[in-house]
Amino acid sequence: MSPVGKIPVYLIHGNQRLLVEEELSKLRAAMAEKTDLEFNLDVFEAGEDPLERALQSADTIPLASDRRYVIVREAQRLTPPELKLLSRYLENPAESSLLVLAAVDLKPGSPLVRTVEKAGRVKEVAKTRSQIPGWVRSRFKKRGIEVSGKALAYLQEALGDDLMAIENAVEKISSYHEGGGEVDLDEVLALVSPSAERSVFEYVDRVALGDTELAVKLMRRLLEQGERPTHLLNALSRRFRELLLYHALSEEGRQEGEIAAYLSMPPNRAWMVGKKLKPQSSRLDDGDFLAALSLLVEAEEKIKTGRWEEEYGLERATLGIAGLVAEKRRRARAPSAR
Repeated sequence: MSPVGKIPVYLIHGNQRLLVEEELSKLRAAMAEKTDLEFNLDVFEAGEDPLERALQSADTIPLASDRRYVIVREAQRLTPPELKLLSRYLENPAESSLLVLAAVDLKPGSPLVRTVEKAGRVKEVAKTRSQIPGWVRSRFKKRGIEVSGKALAYLQEALGDDLMAIENAVEKISSYHEGGGEVDLDEVLALVSPSAERSVFEYVDRVALGDTELAVKLMRRLLEQGERPTHLLNALSRRFRELLLYHALSEEGRQEGEIAAYLSMPPNRAWMVGKKLKPQSSRLDDGDFLAALSLLVEAEEKIKTGRWEEEYGLERATLGIAGLVAEKRRRARAPSAR
């Protein structure tokens, strides 16, 4: 049965606002094929507009049409009294109206879902993590642009499963992209930074690149946002262990694919070998890696034994390692003594 058929209520929900909005747009297009929406569509927002107004609109006779449509956005905001009101309406709904509810982040078995299931249809829209790369590729293709696999992997790594953030990134990349070639990883890296919840990766990168000032700023911002110092310290330790292993394996002549496999990197993170581990380790030698790891071990040991506060230990390690890398880079840029 079409969702614009004779059911009295239709609920669209999911944990991705963009997917809910897209489904709602499809539904409106289907509505427009059947009636003049200028006279037979009202849109309300739960939390801003009382549900009673939406139900009164649903009880209104359609104009020059056999169907009237009422959309209530943000339906997850409906209060318990409003849900009771909705339930009473659905006991005797207007036969000539379709009430559409759009909601984000409903809990499993929510009262709203149970209420709608009794009288109408419920549709959950979602994408699994494995479906996201194909979805992103389709967003580029819609704009007439091809995109490389590594660029897709980075977008998902940087922005996670936030499809709205990815859509905004695709729009930004597309607006800057020139020529007929595909969007590659370098182009995406230049335009897309990790989302706030993934700033820990950016912090680790800044330390590994010797960008002391930005590393400290990111560290303090993450701490203000509630990140545990020990979590950031563990992330830093993991990166420098990866860098040391990359350095040793590349010295043996191993290829990037082999190194990614040795480090047990999943396919969607394999791009990090060439784009992060390689440049970040390029100016460091065995002594530098051992010095960095010694700083991390010292911080971890003194925090565990209570000799250092967690934040102090993290800051000591951050400043020490970033400073070590920065000094190494300065020496590499300095002209050779004659």
